[in-house]
Order: sequence, then structure tokens, then C-alpha cells
Amino acid sequence: MTINKNSFRGRTANKSGQFFETLVEYSCARYKQAGIADIQKTPEPMRIVKPINRDKGLFQAVFAKQAQPDFKGVLYGGRMVMFEAKRTKATNIAKDRVSDEQAISLNSATELGAECFVLVSFSEQRYFKVPWMKWRNMEMEFNKKSVNQDDLHPYEVYFEGGMLDFLRTFEEEAE
Repeated sequence: MTINKNSFRGRTANKSGQFFETLVEYSCARYKQAGIADIQKTPEPMRIVKPINRDKGLFQAVFAKQAQPDFKGVLYGGRMVMFEAKRTKATNIAKDRVSDEQAISLNSATELGAECFVLVSFSEQRYFKVPWMKWRNMEMEFNKKSVNQDDLHPYEVYFEGGMLDFLRTFEEEAE
């Protein structure tokens, strides 16, 4: 039996991405349960290409347009929160991992007073909540177009009790 290396890598990356997304969704559910925030995964807009089995609701679809930021919601007190979740197995993560469409949404929400950020996972080992304006201005803030864990150290978030506590960072605790 031959295994296609690219196919294997793709499946592995997909599983890791699903783990990170599940972790974020679980954390959002815990925030909601505690009355801290109500944050939901943004559904991907899709367009049906052709029905496969109407009785079972199966169809072939494609993404209709560029994705919006991954999560949106409201924090206790009424402030909007919006963020994009990105993961990498590499040692760096590039600014351009956030699409132009996502950047437009994050810029607009930031201008209207929302809390916006990029939630970054490095190999599901360490997690960082990078304020949107720091990410957007990465070249000025970090003097480069990609960042590593050392660069993001001030924005590291707690992972405890099976929850990724991304609404609390080490930096915020120190203030």
C-alpha cells in the first residue's frame, strides 16, 4: 500500500486545525457558561454546485467568497469581540496568513470599538492573543513580516483546565 505524502500531510494538518478550532469553540462555550462572553464560530459562506442526494441533504458546494474572521461575539458589558484563529507547525507565522477580506473586517470592527485580535497556535503547544493593531502593523512593531514565539511572548495566553483562556493574557495579568 502506497501512501501519498502530500495527502498524509494535508490530513495531519487538517486534524491539527480541527483540534485548535475545537479547543477555541470549547473555550467559547465555557466563557458563555460563565457569563463572560458569547462568542460564535463564523459560518463559511457556501454556494451549492450540484445536489448529490436531495433526500439525505447531500450536495457538492464551494466557498462563495473569501472568509470572514473566524469568531465573532460580545463580551460581558456589550463590547464586540472579533478574531481570526491561525495555527502553524513552523517556527514563524507570517502576517499575510490573514486574508485581505479578514483584515478589512478586523479594521472596521476595531474602528468601531470592538476588541479584535489574531489568536495564534504554535503546534498546539503555546498560544498567543495578538492585538489586531500589532498584527496589522507587524513590520513596524516587530521589524519583520513574520513573528515567532519569542516575539509574541507578551501576548501568551493561559491554557489550563482544558480551556484556552484567550480573554486573559500574561501581559494583562501583569498590568
